[in-house]
Amino acid sequence: MWFLPEWRGKLMTLEQTSSGALSQYSQVFGSVEGNTTFYALPGKERVAQWLDQVNDDFRFCFKVPRDISHSRSMQVALQGQPGREFGAFLDALVGRDANKLGVLMLQLPASVEARAMGEILATMDALASGQYSNGVPLQLALECRHLSFFDKSPNEATLLRELHSRQMDRVIFDTRGIMAEQGDDEELLDAQRKKPRMPVHAVASGPNPIVRFIGFRQFERNRTYLDQWFSKLHQWLQEGKTPYVFWHTAGNRDVPEFHRWIMQQWCQQEVQWPGENSAGVTGDLWGQG
Repeated sequence: MWFLPEWRGKLMTLEQTSSGALSQYSQVFGSVEGNTTFYALPGKERVAQWLDQVNDDFRFCFKVPRDISHSRSMQVALQGQPGREFGAFLDALVGRDANKLGVLMLQLPASVEARAMGEILATMDALASGQYSNGVPLQLALECRHLSFFDKSPNEATLLRELHSRQMDRVIFDTRGIMAEQGDDEELLDAQRKKPRMPVHAVASGPNPIVRFIGFRQFERNRTYLDQWFSKLHQWLQEGKTPYVFWHTAGNRDVPEFHRWIMQQWCQQEVQWPGENSAGVTGDLWGQG
């Protein structure tokens, strides 16, 4: 997301509305995890508005609609109405500014096991080929939520090998912080119910590994986990990769403060917010992501 009312007066100006919030968000952050396309696809005019609000270095990482990823057959969905609608969305985006599209994420439901690997890879191949994006090849990342992909068996090795051969990435979901946080407020309990509790295997199979980190709302308690991630991120950068990292907390109301704290602690960068009447800056470490 790129807007919450609670961000007004801090990350964003007091008068900011959801329709124009992306412009101020993109002054601070270099990318966004586009959850919106998972639930519903915007029209051509809305896509144009989004693209007009961000600079040339900004990258949208949209999710494949659940009408495709969570259908009984992803191949059938791609060849039917869901695929045509997603193709129209991608055409509107890449036809206007393909460079602003980062990595397209295919998020699988928790019920999809490793035995469906053939269909999963076929779906990713079809999306990456450009046949749904007016001939423009796409960068893909896969988010698995079933333990059969993480059991250190031949399943995981096979998946990583297949993704590496295609230069496709995995979405690495780190929920250790939020799952360890204790409390009885509904915001935390709702996040713990909805987010997956998966092993964290920090392996990059392509050029753009994606990390989704959901941490403690008590920022300091994330230090051990973030030390691990910054070490891995520096390694990936030295290898010439461009990682995308998305910070979250339960409810996300304090994400701007979380980002500011992270940048101070690990990058020695002071992050300013448009809501404080100055343009936002982030450290060079993050590049496009």
